[in-house]
Amino acid sequence: MEQIASTLGTTYHNVQHICRTHIPKPEYDALQAIRYSRTKMGSLNPMFGKTQEKHHNWIGQVDDGYGYLTCLKDGKRQFVHRIVMAEALGLKELPPNLDVHHIDGDTKNNKLDNLALVTRAGHQKIHYLQAKDTLSVMLKKSRLREALKYLTSQ
Repeated sequence: MEQIASTLGTTYHNVQHICRTHIPKPEYDALQAIRYSRTKMGSLNPMFGKTQEKHHNWIGQVDDGYGYLTCLKDGKRQFVHRIVMAEALGLKELPPNLDVHHIDGDTKNNKLDNLALVTRAGHQKIHYLQAKDTLSVMLKKSRLREALKYLTSQ
């Protein structure tokens, strides 16, 4: 319509009005749908090519609700600690039978020196031993607390 208006030496609105009044409604609606869809497709779309950091809604690394960070890689959410370990090993993705253990227990600390590659069974054993040790330390502290209460109450 803009090209027609400039060729005829008139305004866009005049051409639009003439088209609206002289073209049958179904045909005009079909043309309008094509014009509208062209602006939403391909390179005419204002969001075309804006992905990840360029997109206004980009979040980046996100907490998964269980304390681990995830980010988008290859179009799907993946754990950051698994991505870091795979990249350090030169792999595209870690095999599913391998786990990544956070040495200091901080699941958000995804620095390579805080990560250890372990088997699934080995990872379970590490957490079992850590929990067992924690329980034994708590038991010793509670016994010590009871002994102090007994000694100080007399």
